[in-house]
Amino acid sequence: MRFFSGVLLLPCFVASVLGIFKDDAYHTDWHIPLIGPSLPTSTFFHQPNQDSKASLIYSLTDRSILAAINPKDGELVWRQQLKESAVNVARAGNGVVVSATGTSVSSFNAGNGRLVWENAFSQNVVDLRITPANKVAVLFADGVVRLLDDKSGDVAWEWRELDSTDVPLSLHVTKSTLTVASQSLKKLWVSTIDLATGKSTSSTTHISTAADIPAKHQAHHGDELLSWTEESGRTLKFVALPSTTPASVAIPNDVVETVLLSSKDDVVVHFKTHGESWAHVYKVDAKGVASEVYAVRPRLGAHSAISLNSAGGKTYLVWTLPNGETVLYDVAKEEALASYTLINATEIDPRHSVSEVVPRPDGTSFAVRTFVSSAAPGFVGDSYLIRNGELAWSRKESLVSVVASTWIELLDPSTEEIVEELDAETHKSVGAAYVHRVTRHLNELSLYGPAWIQALPQRILGGFVNKGTEMPTGKWRDFFGFRKFVIVITAEGGVAAIDVGRNGEVVWQASLVNAGEKFQGVSGIYEVRKGHVGIVCTGGSYVEYNAFDGIEVLKQDFTPSVLSTAQVDTQGGKKIIIALLSNNKAIALPMGVDAEFDSVHLTVKDSTRSIKGIRVSPNLISSPTWTFVPPVGESITTIEGRPAHDPVASIGRVLGDRSVMYKYLNQHMIVISTVNPTAATASIYLIDSVSGSILHSATHAAVDVTQPIVATVSENWVIYSYFSDEAAEGTAKGYHLVVLELYESEFKNDRGSLADADEVSSFKGAGKPHVLSQSYVFPSAVKAFAVTDTKQGITSRDILALLPGTQGIYSIPKRVLDPRRPVGREPDAAEKEEGLFIYTPVIEIDPKSIITHKRKVMGLKKVVTTPSQLESTSIVFAYGGDLFGTRVAPSLAFDVLGKGFGKIQLVATVVGLTIASFMVAPMVRKKQINARWSL
Repeated sequence: MRFFSGVLLLPCFVASVLGIFKDDAYHTDWHIPLIGPSLPTSTFFHQPNQDSKASLIYSLTDRSILAAINPKDGELVWRQQLKESAVNVARAGNGVVVSATGTSVSSFNAGNGRLVWENAFSQNVVDLRITPANKVAVLFADGVVRLLDDKSGDVAWEWRELDSTDVPLSLHVTKSTLTVASQSLKKLWVSTIDLATGKSTSSTTHISTAADIPAKHQAHHGDELLSWTEESGRTLKFVALPSTTPASVAIPNDVVETVLLSSKDDVVVHFKTHGESWAHVYKVDAKGVASEVYAVRPRLGAHSAISLNSAGGKTYLVWTLPNGETVLYDVAKEEALASYTLINATEIDPRHSVSEVVPRPDGTSFAVRTFVSSAAPGFVGDSYLIRNGELAWSRKESLVSVVASTWIELLDPSTEEIVEELDAETHKSVGAAYVHRVTRHLNELSLYGPAWIQALPQRILGGFVNKGTEMPTGKWRDFFGFRKFVIVITAEGGVAAIDVGRNGEVVWQASLVNAGEKFQGVSGIYEVRKGHVGIVCTGGSYVEYNAFDGIEVLKQDFTPSVLSTAQVDTQGGKKIIIALLSNNKAIALPMGVDAEFDSVHLTVKDSTRSIKGIRVSPNLISSPTWTFVPPVGESITTIEGRPAHDPVASIGRVLGDRSVMYKYLNQHMIVISTVNPTAATASIYLIDSVSGSILHSATHAAVDVTQPIVATVSENWVIYSYFSDEAAEGTAKGYHLVVLELYESEFKNDRGSLADADEVSSFKGAGKPHVLSQSYVFPSAVKAFAVTDTKQGITSRDILALLPGTQGIYSIPKRVLDPRRPVGREPDAAEKEEGLFIYTPVIEIDPKSIITHKRKVMGLKKVVTTPSQLESTSIVFAYGGDLFGTRVAPSLAFDVLGKGFGKIQLVATVVGLTIASFMVAPMVRKKQINARWSL
């Protein structure tokens, strides 16, 4: 008997081994690292070291990120966030990549991205070059040239012969000299420096008396080439150093952009008009005289890119056209060597490119790969790698500049297919509707029943082995609602749909601007109805897209520009957008829709000294209702309001003694922060946006007003952060988190002045709340706050703090930031039952609560949340630099079984106990009978 019991229980022990819980990190979250649009003169193919057979793509971007990209798959090998600056330069050296941003010069190992050395100076860097000996020559804004050691970054020598009237422009390297180009008294001058000694080798020579400074067209300076424009951009001139005799090229009148490239003694001038582009190839002889070799015939398309590459003693020209077609030339021959048509052609609209050409042994074919940065309207900076006419990979670098977003609910496949059937039932009598439903069920049973029964064993087996279900595609959501679209808008006017349930996949993209137009910003983005997103552009336009496929449904233009927007529900249950224009008139969007709505109250920031409340009546007449002007010396920094979806599960807080404190719930409450630089103070104002009344205010002293003040509002509480620069009385130096909780009364079981009201109403006088507050010292700055959002608001809230120092998102349970935590004593029994614990002034960062885990996310600026179909789970999306998405369960996943749940163990236990009971039952009965006979 013991043997059989052991055999039956054996599967339980095996299952316990298989049922060990796994950490969900890196399974329910995803991360897309981005670097931003690459800079033309700081992007290149380069071998990490002399022994390397393959090259990497190195790029310094306008986000001051230096990165190495694997040309094989587009993955980042490494990246470094540098100090943000208006001037960014990167050059390739032997085994290193040297960059300059602002006043700093840094050298990084080309293979792993580790910092070799860094040197900071007092002046900004203008240009940087690598000498043949691998040393670093740097030109600074004050005209000083310094040669830095390649191993340590120490200064070897300095050259200081430009005077205060000279404006340094560029630096050029030849075999044994450096040439400095500068501008003075409307003349272009060159000075030559000996590389070994740092002394001038000759007197300063002027080579132009009418140079356009800055140049009217894009002129890329090479190591041995200096270029400029004259006659207001109608003439291009260049000099092959050390010669001072310029070559002159006339720029046609319809040319809008000119790009000059050079490789050794080969020079290419690339012309672009609004409709076509072409190029001229020049050869520079030993005396520095340039002569034209041939011209590449014009091709349609304004956006094309040309790059030069030297291989096998030859220089190759690679021309990438707007449709991705690549044409290869030898600069010595006019006839094209090869042409590659892009398979699955797409409009790439090249902005600039770099190429690598490898001749094959047969001498007639080539391996050509080209890295292209796009100039597509709305998506400037998207990167592509084209390999012999095949699009190898792409990177959505334009999404680094996302400035606005909204969530889109996907369709439930179990209900959407019968929407019309259910709608038909509502228009029938009860009896007819019942017959219709029974008939529909019978039809569905015959249609779907066999397939369901056939798939049942596979579903059961998959459930036992914890086999994950594949996330659906298209417009359908999954069973738990983890799959949603987030529609984002870039700073350049691009619109993209990102699938947060499928690891950030870009589903579709569209542009709000045409080529050559400048995007003026977005005033609002909303889900206007099921499957449709409406976008209000600041410049004066409304665009509506099908959120599932990106097809433009509607576009309306209006004037003047937009100040503020709000989405409201009409009396018929539809949603419309109210836009307040700069002429203080209001319109309803989409225009032409007749809808009745209640009055709308908008908040508009007039300036850093004034905020206005505007009421828009049902007949679209706007009128100011209140004005907030802070005290003299204060300026307004931030305005925050409650989110549109902020469900409240309970109107009161139940205390440990079963009494209730009623929450002050005001949907119209906004938080305004102000700073006073003279007094070094920061003030917080809670204001009713309908009446304009100040509900509460607080002022903090010894505040560093240069640091941002960030706030968030939810339910009946407000959380904000600031930096205290000096220890004032009762405060500590450092970052502070302050929590405010608002109640209707300071007494338990009392609603104060609202005792007879069903709810707080701004129209009837909301009264003043009772405010509890507490402050905590936090070890990091906070760039943005977000609050977890669930369907019913039952789950405990977490505050998500975006930490720029650690480049992560920290999840703080709301109960940690509770102003009712007892100070200086242990909580009593009632307080413990309520979940309170003793107050500690410092909140430490627990690495386990960083939801980005060990991921190195960069540049995040905002975090948004949305509920899933599970009450326990909130979906998180962060943007502004990298893209990051995850799911969080503040109260743990109480409504779904975890991946490690031992289903096999449970079933084996039940089956084993059932079999054992049947085997033991006869023995028990026999024992009972024997016991009775023995009496």
